[in-house]
Amino acid sequence: MLARSESKPDYGVRPGRFLSIAVVSLACVGAYWLGRVDSPARQVAASESAPEDVTVPAPVQLARAQKSSRILAVSDVSLPPPGTRLKDMYAQLQARANSGDSAAATQLYRELNRCELVSAIESTNAQNVDGLMDENVGSMDQAQLLTYQAQLDAIENNRQVMQRMREFCGGLSGDMRNSLVENLQRAAQLGDEEARACYLQRGPNFDMRSFANHPALLDEYRGSVSSMVRSGLEAGDWKVVDVVRGALQPGSKSLLEGVLGSDLSQYYRFLKLYRLGAEPYRTESLDRQLTAAAQGLTSAEIAEADSWAQKIFEENFKGSTSTESTILGWDPCSFAYE
Repeated sequence: MLARSESKPDYGVRPGRFLSIAVVSLACVGAYWLGRVDSPARQVAASESAPEDVTVPAPVQLARAQKSSRILAVSDVSLPPPGTRLKDMYAQLQARANSGDSAAATQLYRELNRCELVSAIESTNAQNVDGLMDENVGSMDQAQLLTYQAQLDAIENNRQVMQRMREFCGGLSGDMRNSLVENLQRAAQLGDEEARACYLQRGPNFDMRSFANHPALLDEYRGSVSSMVRSGLEAGDWKVVDVVRGALQPGSKSLLEGVLGSDLSQYYRFLKLYRLGAEPYRTESLDRQLTAAAQGLTSAEIAEADSWAQKIFEENFKGSTSTESTILGWDPCSFAYE
């Protein structure tokens, strides 16, 4: 895990300060639009952290960072044609998704989720613009003024991107917006791996508004978990394995644990399976967790769990690594659409 350095606040004039903020903000807007941002947000237990004496290989750090947080250049931003609105295509997409069209289900939950981000992004951008306007232009030299101009250009591009996003998302009804969880679930059931991992971890909590208005979503979640876990194992999906082992970890208190139940032997099974596919820099920490979990099990339970994990690994996961797509701190609901 890459360490994050901390320093005392600097309240002096720094002309380059808001350039990075404005440009990154714009890039993130485009990334949100394409859905290619996977910013780790899931809280990781202390036992998950890499040991201090274990160094994550530099190539691994770089590859994981690129995969988990892709920042797009302005030229990468792809927007829908002018005049296109999600509300106008919603009925057709919904009908196709309801009939089992996996591509339509995936597109629908992704577009709805992007539209939910618009207000939050605009609020952040407004704060960045306020900070930029506070810069002391009169004290800048030529190089600093060029930097400042680049900041202004980024803000203008940002404004244009956000305008297109508002057009695309405008006019969505409350019912349309509240269908986010249902469409996330449908995409998960139809095989979308990212939707499946997110739905398993969050379920109706992914959008608390729809949960409040449609409490039956909890029953649907309860009825979907077992089949989704099974399909994830059959598909060799390490994200499902990591989500389940995290939910079964003692003290989890998650929605998924509430459905699966607190079962130390099941936790050991999924932890063992995950360990079988782990890269070397993660094995020491995982071995310690296995040792701790084994203390609460009988020899027979351990042997049965080891046998199950080995069998599933050989049948569905051999040749793949568990830790490549589930870096420390990854968030199943920060989608990395490709």
